[in-house]
Amino acid sequence: MTATLEDRLREALARPEDDGPFGRAVEALLEDAAGVGVSDIHLNPGPDGLDVLYRLDGVLHPKTRIDAARAERFMGKVKVLAGLLTYRKDIPQDGQIPAAQAGGRTDIRVSLFPTIYGEKAVLRFFLHGAAKFDLASLGFPAVIADRLRAAVTRPDGVVLLTGPSGSGKTTTIYALLQEILKGGAMRHVVTIEDPVEHAIPGITQTQVNLATGLTFAASLRSLLRQDPQVIMVGEIRDRETARVAMEAGLTGHLVISTIHAGTAAGVVVRLLEMGVEPHVLTSSLSCVLAQRLARRRAADGYLGRQVFAELLEADDAIRQAIAEGAPRAKIEEVAVSRGMVPLRAAGDRLMTEGLTTAEELRRVLG
Repeated sequence: MTATLEDRLREALARPEDDGPFGRAVEALLEDAAGVGVSDIHLNPGPDGLDVLYRLDGVLHPKTRIDAARAERFMGKVKVLAGLLTYRKDIPQDGQIPAAQAGGRTDIRVSLFPTIYGEKAVLRFFLHGAAKFDLASLGFPAVIADRLRAAVTRPDGVVLLTGPSGSGKTTTIYALLQEILKGGAMRHVVTIEDPVEHAIPGITQTQVNLATGLTFAASLRSLLRQDPQVIMVGEIRDRETARVAMEAGLTGHLVISTIHAGTAAGVVVRLLEMGVEPHVLTSSLSCVLAQRLARRRAADGYLGRQVFAELLEADDAIRQAIAEGAPRAKIEEVAVSRGMVPLRAAGDRLMTEGLTTAEELRRVLG
């Protein structure tokens, strides 16, 4: 009979007088999590120990608990594997456990944050080697996939994605970069990420480093002097990054990025609020994709997730609405009149087709 995770942890931590058992316990946790296909492990400290939760298909599930007497040393071993400072428990830290130390199947990004009961950790799993980023296989309707493909084959303009954390934006962006590489003509493609989640041959990738001042905006300004044709900016977070990114789209560069907003039309309003001039926005914006992931209905609950999205294309009607200072609702109304299927309607289609449930859509969309 196969031992459960709880059995393996109990056996590994039975004699905690040295570090060996803690290494075996962490190894058991990583192997178990990778085996069931989690996207994240959450290690949440509390008065009774370290609660272990798995994120599967976007939902957190309690898994087990490591008692308080062993929690600190267990966390210490995680920090060692991730190359973090074990003696600092009062500051946030970010590190990575390489695939070679995680069963060879995945890289794991580790994020630590201090709390009143000790350090909280989130371990995010990334596919290693076998990662497949293919726009045709992501599950978008053909009309959206075709229009995204057309947008990234242009020599300039700005393509923006929006959606909450865990909605698949990074996967979509990597798929778009692969489309660019498949285009035939050699293009100078550079990314600025936080952090680099997957290495893609044929692309120059870098990651921000706030400690050295290498922010998204600073990196973008410097890269523009190196004659890139395509720039992927991990996220537009501030006024300066927004301004430089949108102006780059005006001057012969294709820019792909993400920005937080509730809807595609909300992105337009957010950029205006961040100080992007309307004439710059109307001249540089190509399209905005707002996407979500809903758990797929299965015979017994849910299994896997399905993307659904709305795509706002900046055609003449949308540009006119922006130039006239139209509110978000009006911009969305114009986009729908031009063929955009709103997020909620796209989700309802999934439900009608039996791919998800009303309860799941309420969870995802509110």
